[in-house]
Formats: sequence, structure tokens, C-alpha cells
Amino acid sequence: MLKHITILCFIVTLTFRGFTQYFDSTQKLIIQYKAAIEFSDAAINSIAALNSLIKKENYRNKILSFNNPTSSDMGFNLQLEINTALKPLLEKAKHVNTNKFMDVVGCLVGNQSKTGLTKSFIPTTGIFSTLTSLVGNLTISEKRITKNDLDSFILSISKYFGQYEKLNRINQQFDISIDKTDVRLQELQTDLKDYLLDLILAYNNSLQRSTLKQKTTEELLLKFLEKSEIEKQLNNQQETNNLKPQTPNNVYFPTDAIKAAKDITSTIQKIFTEYQKIYTANYNDIRNILNETKQLGSNINKQTINNSLAELQTLYTESKNADVLILRISTLTERLKTLVATEKIK
Repeated sequence: MLKHITILCFIVTLTFRGFTQYFDSTQKLIIQYKAAIEFSDAAINSIAALNSLIKKENYRNKILSFNNPTSSDMGFNLQLEINTALKPLLEKAKHVNTNKFMDVVGCLVGNQSKTGLTKSFIPTTGIFSTLTSLVGNLTISEKRITKNDLDSFILSISKYFGQYEKLNRINQQFDISIDKTDVRLQELQTDLKDYLLDLILAYNNSLQRSTLKQKTTEELLLKFLEKSEIEKQLNNQQETNNLKPQTPNNVYFPTDAIKAAKDITSTIQKIFTEYQKIYTANYNDIRNILNETKQLGSNINKQTINNSLAELQTLYTESKNADVLILRISTLTERLKTLVATEKIK
């Protein structure tokens, strides 16, 4: 009799332990999924904020506006300086229609401001080459215009074209760097979508990955990773299996989910740091060019340059500081810590 009671107690104990382990496993899954969903939400917001920053047009439009040859934001007007340098040559011309010649030059330079400066740069090397060729031909056809006149003209305008060439080089590099950052963000969005897909399919294997891939990350999070629904399903499954504690749980938490979350967080932080470096380098380079321009001659409007510097600094500070994004990254980091802590749950 005692032997039978002992065996019965042993069986009950094993059954209770199995149920307890199953209960603990279910609660751990609920906690892990909730943490992963909170992390995913923060990651989506951080990436969206980064996208918004990188595509922010105010700063980029301003730095490209300096390339407008009809603008005076750099302290001089390129078209006006060319006209001024041409005037003494054209006064010596006898066999050329000076008005028509000036119209051709104006068309050559002025039309560049009508080609969408926010998307392109003025081809300074080409314009300078064409312009010097025109004036060179004028020197040949007009005996009163000497080589010294040509040299003086080239020397007078080359310093202005030199500033534009520097701007072009700097802004082209800026665009290349921003485009590379944008590509990295797109790759990161793909990684985050794969992360969400892994979570969804581990939770509900009746869904098809190919079908889910057609949806945005926001749709995946809102429609297929609803915390209360996951908790409800896992608790229901726990109740169903109370009498069968050894029955394996068909919902699991992906083994590499935490590592993937760490990688996503690290990449977001690296992209944001790189973004700040790109803007800082571009801002410093343009500021140096504007300050150099002050030394080109007495005709340079230094107050205009100072105004341009002040406006540029305001736009740069707004873009670089990105307080909202910094706060989002802080939230992301905290939620990653919460997710990592679920590994220690027994």
C-alpha cells in the first residue's frame, strides 16, 4: 500500500513539474514576443526618422542655390562679373555685334539657372572653356583686342569659376555620400522586414512568407504581431495542454531574434553617426569656400556672404542635431535591452 502511494506521489510530482515547466515556457514566450514587438516598433520609427532626415531638402536646396550663376548668395553675381570683364574688350570691337555677343554669353551662363538647380550642378568647366573660346575668337577677329586683353579677361573671371568648381566638387561628393546612405537604409529596411517575418512565421506557421513579403513593415507589425492576440493564443494553448504537459509547444521564439535585433540597432546607430559626419564635412567645406570668396576682391559683398553663412549654419544645425531622432534611438536602445534581458528568464 505504501509502495503504491509512493509511486502515485512520484507520478503527480512529475506531472506537476511538467505543467510548471510548460507554464513557465509559455509565459517566457509571451514576454519575449512583447519585447520583440516593442523593439520592432521603435526600429520602424527610427528608420522612418532617418529617411526623413536624409531626404530633408532645406539644407540641400540651400547649398545648391550657391551654384546659381544669377544669384549673389556667394557675394558676387557670376553673370555680372563676366559682363564687367567683357566690357573693355567689346568697347574695342568694330566688326562684331556686341549686343548679340552679350546675348550669347548671357544665354550660355544664365540658362544654367533654369535647369533645376536642386537636382544638378552648373557645368563650370564646360562654361569656362566655351566662354574663353568665344573671347579667343573675338581676339582673333578684332585687331584692337590684344592677347593681354584676353589674358586679363581670363584672369578676372577664372577666380569666380574656381569657387564654383569647388562647390560643384563638394556638393557632388555630398550627393554621392547621401545616396550611399540611402542605399544602406533600404538594405536595413529589408533586414527589419525579414526580422518581422521570422517572428510572424514562428508564431503562426500557417502563413506564407512570399505573401507576407508584399506588405510593408508597418502592416506586418500592426496586422500580424498584435501583442494581445499573441498573448491570448498562447494562454489558450496553455489551457488546452494542461492535461498534456509533455506536448511540445508549436509556437517558438526565433533563436537568432535577439542577435538580429542587436545588428539592426547597431546599423541604425552607425548610419546616424555617418549621416552627421557627412553633413559636418559638407558644411565645413562650404563655409571655407564662402570665407575664401571674401578675399577675391573689393567688389565682393561680404555682408551677403555673412548672411549666407548664418542661414547655412541654421539649416545645418537643424539637420545635424536631429533631436527627435536621437530620442528615437534612445528608445530603441532601451527596448533592445529589455529584449536581451528575456534571455535570462528560466
